[in-house]
Amino acid sequence: MRVFFPLPAGGSLARSPPYQRLDAEYGVDIEKPLALHKRCRSLFILLALSFGSVVGFVIVLYGLDGRRDATLSSPLPHSSTSPARDSHNRFADSLPTFLANHLASPSSHWAPASLNSCPPGTPSYLAPCLARRREGAVYGEELVYPDFRIREPLFAPSRINDDLPAWRQLMKEISERAAFCGERGWVCYRGQTGQNIASTFCGVLANATYRGNPAPDVWTDRACMGDGVTTAGLETAPAHATINTLTSLETYNAAFPVDTLLIATPPDSWSFQHFLDRITHIVAQGYHFSPGLNALDVVAGRSPGGSVAEMWEMMGLGNGKVHYGSPRVAAKTVVFSCRSPLVHPWLSLRSLELFGLDPAGVPIDRRKKVVYISRSHGSTLNAGRRVLNEDKMLDQIRSLLVERDQGEELVLFHELNISPQPQLMAWFHQNVRAVIGPHGGGLYNHRWTGRDTLVLELMPRSKTSHMFWEEAGVLGQTYANVLLEPISHDASDMDADIPAVLELLGEHLGKPDPRGSPIERTYHWRAPELLADEQ
Repeated sequence: MRVFFPLPAGGSLARSPPYQRLDAEYGVDIEKPLALHKRCRSLFILLALSFGSVVGFVIVLYGLDGRRDATLSSPLPHSSTSPARDSHNRFADSLPTFLANHLASPSSHWAPASLNSCPPGTPSYLAPCLARRREGAVYGEELVYPDFRIREPLFAPSRINDDLPAWRQLMKEISERAAFCGERGWVCYRGQTGQNIASTFCGVLANATYRGNPAPDVWTDRACMGDGVTTAGLETAPAHATINTLTSLETYNAAFPVDTLLIATPPDSWSFQHFLDRITHIVAQGYHFSPGLNALDVVAGRSPGGSVAEMWEMMGLGNGKVHYGSPRVAAKTVVFSCRSPLVHPWLSLRSLELFGLDPAGVPIDRRKKVVYISRSHGSTLNAGRRVLNEDKMLDQIRSLLVERDQGEELVLFHELNISPQPQLMAWFHQNVRAVIGPHGGGLYNHRWTGRDTLVLELMPRSKTSHMFWEEAGVLGQTYANVLLEPISHDASDMDADIPAVLELLGEHLGKPDPRGSPIERTYHWRAPELLADEQ
């Protein structure tokens, strides 16, 4: 740790030469003849220089011997180049290497660019510059995510004059990340970035220990993925201290038992909804730092159960690889990816690929199931948002499907008896044409279904959110919305507008969005040459 002392008046640390201080302290008569004073002074300087040379020589020898011992005792391989530079280069190559090996994956089209150097003039808050200031950080990369736009929701023709203006008024809720585009009917997401900061043992830096900050399962600005999240929770120690105290590979591995640790402690990460909209994004953004997913450990919050635990397993993070309950975890490399966007196609598509699902899905004409996700049956984490005329609506949906005569079937989610989670996700992926239901976390099952799926959300005006519209858009699905008045001003239960639901199903079920692709890549500069590969 560096200790800084304030400068004296005038801004200089210059002091009187030592012999002048000695003169003053020991009462040397400065009125003696000049020649005598000079001889005394010269003799003192000569003796001091001789003594200093001997001490310096001894220090050099000791330092060389210490470096030899440290090198021998260090468990790290010797390199002729700077260990810090070796680690930086290894991390800098990780994202390009990963992307080169996954060029055929649907997510590669949306991959971010990586800025990993800090030349003069670079803003100090960007990750590579932050890493230079942050003790213990060996690497930082600023991920510049491609801009994109998604279409506004579809609305029933009988309600569009009321629902569309009301929905547009709600856009202020997400104004920090999205805004209406110049072209009507689109919402643009511009200037999104993420940060990956890595601390590692590399000869000149430090191993790191997570010590509970950012705290898990707490909804604050400083939570993981919050705007105020900080790396202060990574405890580091000077590398030379580590070398001097850990004299063998065995003791080093015992002190830092985890190879690569990813910090993933967003709020309520144990829940189905927030595992999907936060944990998966953090893992996707930091995944490329691990030489293989089996080498990655994660520190998370409260231990989950059921489907969430199974999804950790699907990503290769079972068998003790996730450290629950915010423990202290010491690792050779710690990756901080808590500064990750909440909404971006690369993160959503990468999540599906981590689960082993093809984001394109099965062609829509081969999927025949229409799934309704109720909040009146089964278990829900939060009360409310029940559709009070649900049974009548479901009867009329069944009648519509019979009239369409396309082999479609209405399936009630709470009656499905499919487990474990991988089998449920596979069933959605292979069979589901539409997902319908009131606003609630269960609608997130639309993620497993593939492109062109119709997602029809019944939303009470007292409990609004853009989460399913955004997620459906970035996955290339068709999203429709029916905004409904709750039965009372202090409640969220509602009566569905059944004719509007039938309108939307009759017009859009089993078809791609009639307006064109639900999502497009954008760029501020508009010359055709710039987006030639987007056509």
